[in-house]
Amino acid sequence: KQWYQRRVRVTFEMVDKASKACGPLCKWARAVVSYSDMLASVDPMRREVAKLQQEAEETESSVKDVIDLIARLEASIQQYKEEYKGLISEAQSIQNEYTVVQNKVARAGKLIASLSQEHERWSKSSTTFQDQMETLIGDVLLSSAFLAYAGYFDQQLRDTLFGTWSSHLHAAGISFRSDLARTEYLSNADERLQWTANSLPADDLCTENAIMLKRFNRYPLIIDPSGQATEFILNEYKDKKITKSSFLDDSFRKNLESALRFGNPLLVQDRFIVLAILDQE
Repeated sequence: KQWYQRRVRVTFEMVDKASKACGPLCKWARAVVSYSDMLASVDPMRREVAKLQQEAEETESSVKDVIDLIARLEASIQQYKEEYKGLISEAQSIQNEYTVVQNKVARAGKLIASLSQEHERWSKSSTTFQDQMETLIGDVLLSSAFLAYAGYFDQQLRDTLFGTWSSHLHAAGISFRSDLARTEYLSNADERLQWTANSLPADDLCTENAIMLKRFNRYPLIIDPSGQATEFILNEYKDKKITKSSFLDDSFRKNLESALRFGNPLLVQDRFIVLAILDQE
């Protein structure tokens, strides 16, 4: 065809001029040749398009499979997340229970240790109680005699009296504690701290005097040249609305009547003129 087209320079005009019947035939032949050329060039494209469509369908199918796989994986991941969340919650619950049990075990250990210490303390207390019961009569006799008779004397004479009474009890065969401390036997630590907070000097003489004031059955007579006892008594009975008065005070009788009526403490100073008032009555 190409050789023929190169060799023969035939056009539609030339054929149509030569023969009116061959002109359309020539035109048709040339059109058929052009169509054949077009088909020859388009056919590979068609095959390529068909191939690409097939590949596209295969790719689309693969994409669909991948999408389905991704959906299944996402569902599995969500399920795993829920399971992980449940496991975390369960682990936290177990941790909380472990903490509670650990605290209970710690408290139980402390309780056992405390009970052991308490048992030891009770054992010592029981032994001490037996010792106290053996010397109870002698200790009470010495303490009672001290409260009844020793208040008038100074510290030296009190110790002398206490030693004398102890000798008589020993001679009589009455058991007593040789190391009996009067202040500790007749008062407790809380009372002594309270007295110190209320301006009482922290010596044995003042503490013994405070014990006598606390345990008195009659109105006590206090000789207080320094004024320390007065300050202590006013602080000690402040909550009970103690009243300080004097026989020289014009309102003494009113204060006395009020104290007797309402049961309030009354501190009376200048007692040296009490006899004169009683004589006037």
